Amino acid sequence: VVASGVAHDLNHALNVIALRIARLRADPGLRSQIDSLESIARRVEEAAGTVARLQDLARRRRDRPSESVDLSAVLLGAVEMARSDFDRPGPRIEIHADVPPLPLARGTAAELSHLFSDLLLNARDAMPKGGSIEVRAREGRSGIVVTVKDEGRGIPEEQLPRVFDPFFSTSETRETGLGLSIAYGLMQRLGGSISAANRAGGGSVFTLEFPPASRSARRAAEQRSESGRRLRVLLVDDEPDNLEVLQELLGVEGHEAETASSGRAALDMVTSGRQYDVVLCDIGMPEMSGWQVVRELQQHDPELPIYLLTGWANEIGEHDPRLNGVRGVLAKPLDLDELRSVLATSGSSPPPPAPNHEQASVAS
Repeated sequence: VVASGVAHDLNHALNVIALRIARLRADPGLRSQIDSLESIARRVEEAAGTVARLQDLARRRRDRPSESVDLSAVLLGAVEMARSDFDRPGPRIEIHADVPPLPLARGTAAELSHLFSDLLLNARDAMPKGGSIEVRAREGRSGIVVTVKDEGRGIPEEQLPRVFDPFFSTSETRETGLGLSIAYGLMQRLGGSISAANRAGGGSVFTLEFPPASRSARRAAEQRSESGRRLRVLLVDDEPDNLEVLQELLGVEGHEAETASSGRAALDMVTSGRQYDVVLCDIGMPEMSGWQVVRELQQHDPELPIYLLTGWANEIGEHDPRLNGVRGVLAKPLDLDELRSVLATSGSSPPPPAPNHEQASVAS
């Protein structure tokens, strides 16, 4: 619970920073600083990945990533980084990789790169006198299978059931014992699996099974290219910084955004007769949460597209009953490509009728 709360607060801060960077990158007057802004943006993305790993450690993440990733490229990239890292004075470590081109897998490059790097480091630590690591990948019946084998002492049989427990480690050189626990949480969240076993000839083997990628990322890209309609967006958040920078960014993207600093204010704006193409609403607000806003707005207009924003998005399962009436949940810090996809999807629907101010006045 503590890890979850810390992750939420960090995601909130990173969201404001990421959106501010995106706003600066869109400023033509700052073209000369684009490299610096890109560097800062990458650091923010890495920090967000670290927070996600904290949530994996807490095993409170419930989301299933819809992104597609080239698993071959990510795995080979991790192998090359490990080879470079292992090329130093001391016992010799060799990595033999057999990784053919593979179908796209579900996940993100950042998360899977961390995952493979941790497994390679674990294999190295299992061989303090040196040895070989064997990495293989193949397409299986229900997905992609990756194995990482070492020539170490293996894992004592009585410890195998605990190998993915937080803070458990058989290594004498690595202190935290968190890498395998995080790997287990990530694979569970991806809908895959990871297992550990001992090799007949000595050493251990870790086997990972990845589900195939969904096609939603490709559909989203098609929608982004097809829709360019100017949208009327209602932003709901009790944090002024979030509202201000997101309103600015949507303006740069060519949309019209109005803001509400509370759930009650948002309801008043919608029920007064104002028309919106989409609502982006924070979940964690005082007095009236985003879930409550969704229920109230659905009673007023069941067809209104509503998306929720939260630093806890990773902990909301895809079958959560509270999602009834919600088009989707966007994680903080916001992924601008995902936001554009959401807006493109909303823009592909017919626009709502123009507001009738006379009727709105009578209704009020």
